[in-house]
Amino acid sequence: MKDSILYRFLSYIWRNSFLKWHRMRKKNQERRYWEEQRKRYGRENPDKTFYVIRRRDLYCGLFSLFLTSLVRIDEAVKKGYIPIIDMQNDFNIYLPQDKIGKENAWEYFFNQPLGYTLKDICKSRNVIIGSGAVPEMFPYLDVDFLLGRTGELEYWRKLVRKYITLNETARRQVEKEYERLFGKNDKVLGVKCRGTDYVSGRPKNHPIQPSPEQALGKAKEIFEERKCTKVFLATEDLKYYRVFKDYFGSNLITNKTEYMTYQGGSTGREEYEQENAGYISGLEYLITTMLLAKCDCLCAGCVSGTVGALLLTEGYEYTYLFDLGIYQ
Repeated sequence: MKDSILYRFLSYIWRNSFLKWHRMRKKNQERRYWEEQRKRYGRENPDKTFYVIRRRDLYCGLFSLFLTSLVRIDEAVKKGYIPIIDMQNDFNIYLPQDKIGKENAWEYFFNQPLGYTLKDICKSRNVIIGSGAVPEMFPYLDVDFLLGRTGELEYWRKLVRKYITLNETARRQVEKEYERLFGKNDKVLGVKCRGTDYVSGRPKNHPIQPSPEQALGKAKEIFEERKCTKVFLATEDLKYYRVFKDYFGSNLITNKTEYMTYQGGSTGREEYEQENAGYISGLEYLITTMLLAKCDCLCAGCVSGTVGALLLTEGYEYTYLFDLGIYQ
């Protein structure tokens, strides 16, 4: 009987039906998990509503998380909720696998927006677990917005100053690197060049990035016109570093010691798969962006790190952003 064609056919149909049902069930469970949920964990804090901010996307970078969290903070505060950012209970590239559910990777770098943490909600009466979807964003990669022409940029800068602050460890690291690299009498041009998987992957509807030669050409022009003395280069890509080092020599400063030659795949995944590299690269990225925000002038492509610097800066004397269209 078990060797009959009919038996094998029916077994095949059953197995495939079961697998389809199982995959569909798992997919529906995952979808429901990432939807907004209201929870009641106890009776404490009856006069407060906490809003837990989370992000579903795998391998997204620190300043992508920074920007989407900022939008969610804005949404929560407008509704009278207390925002808490959760990079503890789900995968992210900054949290080691054995720390999931135990430590909050957001707090490796930043303070919580209003001082409350996930520990404060474990017995609270009113808790909203936010959707993991990327929120509807402000025009964060639009050159007119970033140059302040639309009048909206200052609103988001004020939100950053009020709700997103470095933790003490990160703050000290930034100060240490600033004192090491920036001289008191230096006038520094900050240059942000995003390469590797971003340029090769050409993410649809994202701004096209300048080539190393394009970036250098504009940087040379600004350096001379604005009478700068140093160039601070923010890049992870070895090609950009070599082009700038060859021209600026000892006038080039950077806080990085290693650069990448793109070999394919996700740089975020590559860093996560190295022990503790996610946290180290995240802290370095944060320090780089904070130093970029402290430069006198800026020359950059439009990426999340550039937006972070523009939101964190106290003001640039001159800003140039490459407006080369978008990837199709």
